[in-house]
Amino acid sequence: MSNNPLDDDPFATDDEQSTADDTAAVDADGGTEAVAESNTNDGGTALSEQRVPSSATDLGPREVGHVLASETIHVSRSEYTVNAYIATERREQVRVGDYVAVSYPASDDRLFAAVDGLRYEPYTDLDDRSDVHNRINRGSALDESEYVLVAELEPITILSVEGDGGEDPAEALSRGIVNKVPKPNTEVERVEDEPTLREGLNIPHSGIFCGYLSVGGDAMEVGGEPFPYYLSNPGISPAGEVESGEPAVFRHALVAGSTGKGKTHFAKNLLRQFMGEKRYPIENHSTGDLERSRLNTVVFDPENEYWQMREDGEIPSEDRRRLEHAGVEVGGVDSLEVFVPDVANTTPPSTGESRSFSIPFSLVRSRPELLMPYDPTPVTRGALEGCLSSYFDQEDARPTYEEFIHYLDRNSHEDSVLRARHEIADGTWSAVMRRVKEDVFTDVFDGGGDGGTGANPLDDISGELFREGQVTVIPTGHLRGGKEELTVLSMLSYVIENKISDHAVDAHIKDTPMLVSIDEAHNYLSGADTLRGRYIIRRAREAAKQGRKDKLGLLMITQNPEDIDDEVLKQTNTNVFLGLRDEVVERVPSVPSEFKRDIPKFGKGQAVVKAPDVEAVEVVGLPFCVTKHS
Repeated sequence: MSNNPLDDDPFATDDEQSTADDTAAVDADGGTEAVAESNTNDGGTALSEQRVPSSATDLGPREVGHVLASETIHVSRSEYTVNAYIATERREQVRVGDYVAVSYPASDDRLFAAVDGLRYEPYTDLDDRSDVHNRINRGSALDESEYVLVAELEPITILSVEGDGGEDPAEALSRGIVNKVPKPNTEVERVEDEPTLREGLNIPHSGIFCGYLSVGGDAMEVGGEPFPYYLSNPGISPAGEVESGEPAVFRHALVAGSTGKGKTHFAKNLLRQFMGEKRYPIENHSTGDLERSRLNTVVFDPENEYWQMREDGEIPSEDRRRLEHAGVEVGGVDSLEVFVPDVANTTPPSTGESRSFSIPFSLVRSRPELLMPYDPTPVTRGALEGCLSSYFDQEDARPTYEEFIHYLDRNSHEDSVLRARHEIADGTWSAVMRRVKEDVFTDVFDGGGDGGTGANPLDDISGELFREGQVTVIPTGHLRGGKEELTVLSMLSYVIENKISDHAVDAHIKDTPMLVSIDEAHNYLSGADTLRGRYIIRRAREAAKQGRKDKLGLLMITQNPEDIDDEVLKQTNTNVFLGLRDEVVERVPSVPSEFKRDIPKFGKGQAVVKAPDVEAVEVVGLPFCVTKHS
């Protein structure tokens, strides 16, 4: 019986019949195939190709193919073209995002690269644009032997061997620029060892656990264990020594992700790693002595979720042992305290054991912008600031918002000393009184209490709120609109100003290393069009620039990173992008360009991390929370 599928086809042309005859001549038992292809259109010389089936190849255990010699191999300062042939039996093992290495002859150097793209190319000039092709192949399995799989490589660095590395093999490797072209036909090997991955990507060997290095949402494994990704980013002291501690915390971080992508889950696991016994060097502002103190972590909690971090999460026992062995912090935080803002006409949330505190009106003395959630005219602003200055200059008891209003009422007549001193006309006075008499001010300042100062004013209990080694959770889910904005911005301004100022500061804040975590950060750190908003942004920019010096770190958690002030984002060194909408990705300049198409398709817990001096990589977070997360 004929093996030619066209023998019984009356529509087969002479050329199709000839090609089919050649194909049918292939050795049916899987031996070496010799396929002759005739070109009858231009009368050229017939081409022949020798194919070697997978059974005849001899690949190393990690080898996936070789550098293509039939295509241009190009390395320059601006761009690279390096392609690799993927062996037939390794095609299912190679994905976009995998890491590979190519050795240089007569050298221990290796090119470290990522698989940036994959494409199929035909061995021959196949023509499948015909009904005949469809009839022949209908119901048949794809014959992959007719195609070549080509991997497009993105060179990252050249790794060189220096010494034996001692106890750490990674220390024997050093990174260099890509300034040598790989040789044609050189073997391409998958990278599966920790030293090469760490040095190739410049991932720190230790630090803050941020998840597992992954490809396509699947954690990469080395020796059967997932490969941990750490944040570090050490700085250099004026004396030229590497700083101790965990400087990455003071260079700020962003965790961004749409609803349902695991943003809070990821942020909790990341935050938990900063809550340990590590001590950070900080200069005492009074004596100038260098002290070492534990981190105080302040968490603004708009959804009343982070207070749960005082309790253990549901962690499988085997995973707990593995994480603890790797130095990952797991379990509830014993030192976590909840402080609930005391705001009138609200119902405090259920957060277990907690204490209340109030926002004192005295904060407005040096921050009059807190009373200006609008854009006043220069005349109105000057009049209001003059009224505040005159009120605070009185030798009265602790100032309160209610007493300030009484003070204005007593001076409302046109010939009052206050109005005469500041030359406030009737129209301006009316504007000031209209702006300053707001229910939100009455409810927030001093706990809204009948002329009193409110229980536990912020500045009175700052030593308890910002205690060294403590996690301070401030739930704001019971607040809405202007009440929440005024409460959070008042606290942020108090913390930031006492951190970055050098005169008349709160020592509990100034002399304590601090991490301030702000969920829904876009609500407070956006490019505002109000005087109060611009004031907060200005201070946040200063805090971001001086964070390393003053030991103040910002962790911003948001689903709208494009709304956060650009200058603050520019000072944010670590960026974690979980799944985000296409339009958001396009508007955030810090999203690595090579991942822009992937991020909108990410599953829950899948993220891209871009840290300073480290290649942007994909990571996947833990499938469970290391603390309680309901």
